[in-house]
Amino acid sequence: MPKPAHKSGERGPYAGGVARREAILDATVDMIAEVGYHGLSMRDVARRVGISHPGVIYHFPSKEALLMAVIERYEDRSNFDVQAMRHMQPFEVFNAFTELSTELSSNPTIVEMECMLSVEASNEVHPAHDHFAARFEGLQSVLTSAFSQLQTDDLINKDADPKTLAHSLLAEWYGLHIQWLYNRDGVDVVASLTNLIINQVDLSNPKALRAIMSSGFATPSAMAAIEQVAGFTLEDLLEKGYISLSSQEMEKYGLSDVPEDILDKIVRSGILNANDLEYAQENQALSIDLLGRLVINSVLETEEYNTLADVGVVPREAVAALTAVMAARPF
Repeated sequence: MPKPAHKSGERGPYAGGVARREAILDATVDMIAEVGYHGLSMRDVARRVGISHPGVIYHFPSKEALLMAVIERYEDRSNFDVQAMRHMQPFEVFNAFTELSTELSSNPTIVEMECMLSVEASNEVHPAHDHFAARFEGLQSVLTSAFSQLQTDDLINKDADPKTLAHSLLAEWYGLHIQWLYNRDGVDVVASLTNLIINQVDLSNPKALRAIMSSGFATPSAMAAIEQVAGFTLEDLLEKGYISLSSQEMEKYGLSDVPEDILDKIVRSGILNANDLEYAQENQALSIDLLGRLVINSVLETEEYNTLADVGVVPREAVAALTAVMAARPF
């Protein structure tokens, strides 16, 4: 007689097996980050997880199988998909490339493991050598194609060598992550990579700005780099039609619920900067620092601050405090 199926939400043997498998992979990531693949033993993994050695072998029959499972899970979770990047437009490629760094920054142990393995696997006898060699070759090819396409479209210098640019960007990616491990507060990997890319683009060409701002690469970091390199502020980009204040456009910055007329006032005040957009993107809210600058410069009316509170992008108590400050100001 067949056993009854588990009800939804019940934990069965399968759920327990998945949880144990994940625990083994988590422990392996930690240990590779600490001692590398060659210092790893399946018995040590078992001890760290609190299970028997055969319990690890049940899920991963060999140390090599365990290593490749760790790499596969990491790449799946971080969307490290080189094949998918081959079908993207150039600035979408750059966005996907820099997004990898955003994903990695949330898990320093993964960065440590990635740095450890990328060096270890340079040895041809390492079990992950072929995998890493194919990954490097794939990324180099994708980035070279992206720069080549930009060159064909007259968006970067005709004298530039796309292959060299790709090599530099890839080397920068790995080098910056190592520096970040030493100084996590002082090294902004995404901003540095974005600056490197933006510096190759001919920003005097309207087509270049249009291509950037219509892509996923139109990030706060890219806008900051554009201002630094070409002097274009957010207000300039709005004035020239490279960005819009539509809810669809503002959704990626967490500001889709803010009425367009209020956003227009904020942007045209010249007060909003790329750091403010980055904060909004990460927190789905406006920073108290930005609110203070808006108040000091009398950018909005009291009812407009209340509207910002109504749509949830500023705390209502902050609005009350700001309203009191505004009411006390001499006219």
